[in-house]
Amino acid sequence: MALEAPSRSRLNQPIKLSLPFRRSPSLPRSATDRLWLIGGGVAAVLILLVSYVAFIAPQRSSTSHVRSQASVAQTHIDQLQTRIGVLQRQYKDLPKYKRDLAAARAALPATSDVSTFLRTLQQIGSATSTTVSALTVGNPTAVAAPAAQPGVTAPSSTAPTAQTGSGAVTPGQIYSMAISAQVSGSVAGLNAFLVQLQKVQPRAVLITQLSEATAGGAGASGKGTVLALSMSAFIAPGSATTTGS
Repeated sequence: MALEAPSRSRLNQPIKLSLPFRRSPSLPRSATDRLWLIGGGVAAVLILLVSYVAFIAPQRSSTSHVRSQASVAQTHIDQLQTRIGVLQRQYKDLPKYKRDLAAARAALPATSDVSTFLRTLQQIGSATSTTVSALTVGNPTAVAAPAAQPGVTAPSSTAPTAQTGSGAVTPGQIYSMAISAQVSGSVAGLNAFLVQLQKVQPRAVLITQLSEATAGGAGASGKGTVLALSMSAFIAPGSATTTGS
């Protein structure tokens, strides 16, 4: 049997030798290496703990405190904004409040101002075709406070007093001034006088007694009715000043 000679191409190919794979044996670590590894791990843990305690925890606490303060401040801001809104609405009504205050002060003045009130009575008489006469004015007297309820103690006043010709005046105390007058005229005129006295003129008065009589000699003119009026005007001194101005 004839042997076939290998071709030239096969002769030129390199020959590959395969060797069995061997795992390199792990080198055993010494005790020093193990100590270094353990020490490094412990040091890393300690560094993390120190960093958390020294830097992270305080920053978190400070952040929480700042957030709490911000929340309180925001709540306060909301309350202030609500209050500002209320004040802005009230400011629009300021002219009305001023008018109400002026009316209240005119109704309850700080001084007796007798001359002005008497002129007012004369003006009402002229406007209603009635005649005001026999005017008498008493001294201001303190109005007794309402009876206290059981178990409630009325506060004692420690405000200073001022001695005047009509007596001591205590700031904050309400005073009553008795005024009597006779008003004559027609029934319609007298009715108009009473309406003007109680509802039109600014000062608050309380009619305590009213008696009616017919004036002699008036005849059929219808203008002979006379009213005897007893009334009280009130005073509220805002400071220790005289009430007899």
